[in-house]
Amino acid sequence: MIHGLWTPVFAGEPEPSPESQVVIQAYQDMAGITAGKFKMGLGFRQVSKILEMCQKVDEKCSRWWFKDESPGLHVRLDAYWIDIYEVTNQKYLEFVKATGHRPALDETCETDSCRDGNLWQGAGFPNSIRNQPVTQVSWHDADAYCRWRHKRLPTEAEWEKAARGPMGNLFPWGGDMPPGRATYKRKWRGVATLTNVGSYPTGVSIYGMHDMAGNAWEWVADWYAMDYYQKKVRKNPKGPKTGQFKVVRGGSWVNYADTLHSAFRRWSRPDVRFNDTGFRCAKDAIDETQTQR
Repeated sequence: MIHGLWTPVFAGEPEPSPESQVVIQAYQDMAGITAGKFKMGLGFRQVSKILEMCQKVDEKCSRWWFKDESPGLHVRLDAYWIDIYEVTNQKYLEFVKATGHRPALDETCETDSCRDGNLWQGAGFPNSIRNQPVTQVSWHDADAYCRWRHKRLPTEAEWEKAARGPMGNLFPWGGDMPPGRATYKRKWRGVATLTNVGSYPTGVSIYGMHDMAGNAWEWVADWYAMDYYQKKVRKNPKGPKTGQFKVVRGGSWVNYADTLHSAFRRWSRPDVRFNDTGFRCAKDAIDETQTQR
């Protein structure tokens, strides 16, 4: 179920703090996260745990596959707001109707398998997917939508903090495997592939964020660089200034459990549209009183 206004309580951690001290401030389906530090990336032991999970499904899995997630370090972020849910087809349709922006589908498809991924039919879609995350959107589409809502795409660091909490959980809910907490490891079944946002209450992050593991990959603002963590930017990292690929986070309906851990980094060209990739928006805390669409 998609919630409206949550009871407003304040979320903050001036330093990394016990999970019991973290509470949530929420408004208009956005969670408010105050300034503070969090653990970003993975240390050696966490990589070892993920490697063990990965090797259960792929014996070729190697530690270097997760090299771009290291080293783990404490990063300080300013306060910000972030959507509690992935943007849904219904929300995206409002944007399409109001602006004339292209629908959420890949119009360049040349194969049946590609066309099967287009759940939208022109500027509409089956009612059964209205509350599923919108997919088949490029980074540019996602950026345009967030701007129309007077928001922006979250930075990679903002996304990871919202997913992991200040202490750097392996998954949004903690360190356990995902069964019963996320949509993943599925075959394509058309409209029955993804699930409605908010379908896994036991899979929420410490900040109350839904579906930050599985369902759909999520575009973030940053350009991708494999060695970016080596630069050890410790305050409000925003990624490289330029690049060829944009970062996507969170894993999707098609991925295995190891890919769903909250530090995992993948990349895509900003112009591609896939049936496993969507997004959510963020905004600066100083803009929290601005009228939203």
